[in-house]
Amino acid sequence: MRRERLALFFVVWAVGCAQGLNPVTGRITPSHFRFQTVVEISRNSHQPDGWRAVCIHARITEGNTGATDLCRFEVGLPLRNEEQGNIPLDWAQRTAARTANRAAHRVLAEVRPGEMIAVVCLQFKDLYGRMLKKEIDGARVSQCDASSGAPVYFDIPGELTP
Repeated sequence: MRRERLALFFVVWAVGCAQGLNPVTGRITPSHFRFQTVVEISRNSHQPDGWRAVCIHARITEGNTGATDLCRFEVGLPLRNEEQGNIPLDWAQRTAARTANRAAHRVLAEVRPGEMIAVVCLQFKDLYGRMLKKEIDGARVSQCDASSGAPVYFDIPGELTP
């Protein structure tokens, strides 16, 4: 059986963490999640409120063939929810990064030979959204829109990240 080598350039390789077929490389850090506040918290409200988002453009590369595609998605989080109360930015960044790495590893470790990278991206976004919502109530992974600010790029040649 031919082993596929895939890299989503924001995934952590966790030794012994998964029994997948493929080695997975790359890592995203909390500093990559440059969230923009889209909606401020209302001063007189103690209800779930506020919103922050970041648009991600990450390259997925199949290591054996070098085939590559761009996986685009927005990560949106409340500034305050009922379960956690106020959600500090540094905690939101750490949680978003840790969860993205876990989701990407789970998806990429199980990719089969010949599977389309665009489908892999969709699988990742779906799993990441479900996992992140379990960590932060109200979180979502969706398509980027103008309110999330300029995209943050992961391992895309010719693109600079500030």
